[in-house]
Amino acid sequence: MLAALRSWNIAVGNFFFRYRNALFPVVFMLTALTLRPKVLLGSPPLHRLLITLGLMVAVLGESFRLMTIGWEYIHRGGKDGKVYASRLVKGGMYGITRNPMYVANALIATGMTLATGSPTAYALIIPFFLFVYQAIICAEENFLRDKFGSEYEAYCAKVNRFIPSWRLIGESFSGMRYDWRLALRHDLGTITGLAIGFIFLPVWRTYFLEGWAAAQAAAGRALVISSVVGILYALLLFLKKRRRLFFASAERTGTKTNLRSEAEGSTRISSK
Repeated sequence: MLAALRSWNIAVGNFFFRYRNALFPVVFMLTALTLRPKVLLGSPPLHRLLITLGLMVAVLGESFRLMTIGWEYIHRGGKDGKVYASRLVKGGMYGITRNPMYVANALIATGMTLATGSPTAYALIIPFFLFVYQAIICAEENFLRDKFGSEYEAYCAKVNRFIPSWRLIGESFSGMRYDWRLALRHDLGTITGLAIGFIFLPVWRTYFLEGWAAAQAAAGRALVISSVVGILYALLLFLKKRRRLFFASAERTGTKTNLRSEAEGSTRISSK
């Protein structure tokens, strides 16, 4: 029974792994179209508290992503839409938790869901994302265990699956340098998406709670601000693709850094 359940969970994880990049925007778009905000328990202070908490949790999640990518980046594409790894990464954030990117993503999903102010979303969306991420993790762990055997088992015995092992910080980050350029160029899209969400969520909540008259002025401001964000993102993306921004001088001339290689295939996807 347990073996069959585990096999099913791995199959679910492999399915969602293939479509994980589109999952977040699709789910939240459906949330915006089908669910509605509501003042929980009729308490405006509680409503505001949950929204503020949600925004803080989402920012914490994005900060966790930037820390993970900047210390030791792992390519997230897999291979042919499947879990793949050529090496087992154990440094940086991966030295204190085996799944830092999924911890970060779960924080972002939870935070953005809380920021909707929709109790129905709290009950449906948060459990959904937690289920999806644990299934993907299960699938990745199955792959890593098969490929790296005793090395991965030793890593699992030393490092927690989710909760950071703070006692390992010194060992994990020893001799490493944080690469902020790497972090920003690989997470520019996520940062922009969060910014757009932060801009439009208040308009969405106000429209359904107070009506269009109350939301109209906020909608105009949101459109202007989001347009500026969009233009800025397009400019940064252009400069990034031309290697004029978020690249060190050596990288701009094609020289690889001495800390990590960003060549295709140097992947270990245990924690996206």
